[in-house]
Amino acid sequence: MKVWYIPRLRDMRKKRVAAYCRVSSRKEEQEESLEAQMAYYSRLIQNNDDWEFVAIYSDEKSATTADKRDGFQQMIQDALEGKLDLILIKSISRFSRNIVDCQNYARILEGYGVELRFEKEHLSTSDPDAKMMFGLLGSVAQSESQTNSERTKWSIHQRMARGEYIIGSNRILGYDCVDGKLVPSTEAWMIRMIFELFLQGKSYRQISDELYKAGGHCLRSEKPLQHANIRHILQNETYVGDKHLQKQAPVNFITKRPENTAEYQSIYRTDDHEGIIDRHTWNQAQLLLKRQEEERQLGVRTAAARHHFLYGKVFCLECGAPFTRRTLRSSSRNPKSAYKAWSCRERLKGGKGNGCKNMVLREKILLEKICAELGWEWSGEGAFDGEKFRKSVEKVEVRNDEIKITKRREEDEEKQRMES
Repeated sequence: MKVWYIPRLRDMRKKRVAAYCRVSSRKEEQEESLEAQMAYYSRLIQNNDDWEFVAIYSDEKSATTADKRDGFQQMIQDALEGKLDLILIKSISRFSRNIVDCQNYARILEGYGVELRFEKEHLSTSDPDAKMMFGLLGSVAQSESQTNSERTKWSIHQRMARGEYIIGSNRILGYDCVDGKLVPSTEAWMIRMIFELFLQGKSYRQISDELYKAGGHCLRSEKPLQHANIRHILQNETYVGDKHLQKQAPVNFITKRPENTAEYQSIYRTDDHEGIIDRHTWNQAQLLLKRQEEERQLGVRTAAARHHFLYGKVFCLECGAPFTRRTLRSSSRNPKSAYKAWSCRERLKGGKGNGCKNMVLREKILLEKICAELGWEWSGEGAFDGEKFRKSVEKVEVRNDEIKITKRREEDEEKQRMES
């Protein structure tokens, strides 16, 4: 009996070959070596008569995980689609510094008949004896990446302790970076206007609109500031002259996400540079932000209910929850009998009598009680001065017929000044 060995289709044609090159764009000498690598592998593949040149895949950005590298992902996709037989790589560390990625992708490509050949280590995934060494060297590459990451974190922390820090693109709205120091720029008026309008009680939308009308816009575009931009500015200690360094946990060298369980030390530098706003304005803004956050946690949505001045001001003296506005009817058969009323939010949530027992108050009665407590003249619901109320009253607490009013500190100070 005769036996014929039928060669595989891929063995009957030239081997389709590609190369993968990767460097970190943070180092200029490596940026130059990327072009050198690509030129070297292009000549190497094209000068081999048994090889068919397919492509040179490359990534300039540094990334520990493979899913962050577009060139790498395109190479894997082409390999899985049957376009490649052999991939040339300078070293295992260029392929991946993540041991899990390194082994997983090598195993996947091997299953599709694609060989990986590493020049520096003289290894090939087609060699069974090299598999153990391949895994060991991949682990060494990951360990090297971790060591570099720890060294970088240490150097950054040392610079922070000396008061040296890096500003993204050397720009922050309202400041210029001159010789490593923050100096107020021609845009500083925008920051002052934002804080001023916020302390006047303006909403983020109103601040954005007024700022845009005055010629203010985003740092890198002509678009108006978004609500998130304004809130970030109001919370950024940079504008009072301080600097909070290492605000969040350091980034994991593999996942590139903050390690929330890691130990780290924040550094807060007071009077680090020239502030755009004064300390008193900053403190007042932080108090207002804190009060708004407390109200949000209690369920008060002032932005959605800004049409009425009592929202965010009236609270239950029984359980502390905010009061909400409702439309009720004294007679279900008479639609004209509808009236506005205020009740504790927890009263509505209780169900079957398990909620807060505080009574429901007609809006007219509530406003009349507020006027009496403040010593204001009552002239009816339509004549109630909501703007004056908002500026004068911090909080109204209600328990059935009892009402307790806390005035704003500015109002008390003004009253004392007038009396003296």
